[in-house]
Amino acid sequence: MTGSETGFEQLLAELEEISDSLERGDLPLDDALGRFELGIERLRAAAALLDAAHGRVEELVEGAAGLMIQPLETAEADEGDSGGLATG
Repeated sequence: MTGSETGFEQLLAELEEISDSLERGDLPLDDALGRFELGIERLRAAAALLDAAHGRVEELVEGAAGLMIQPLETAEADEGDSGGLATG
């Protein structure tokens, strides 16, 4: 199973389970090495998902950089002045 087939949270759960099994110290050496190797594969997959998410966040921030963002209070005051009904 690769990182693209498995969600980040699932990878973290698998890494935790692998870590727990290795910390117990009750596995034969060959099994422990196999679990360690699987852990490295899961770690690489999780890192790739994090890198992809980081890249997406950067794209979104760069795309939003050109937008004029106005504080909510100012936006509401402007709407009230220009779009409200005149009274009086």
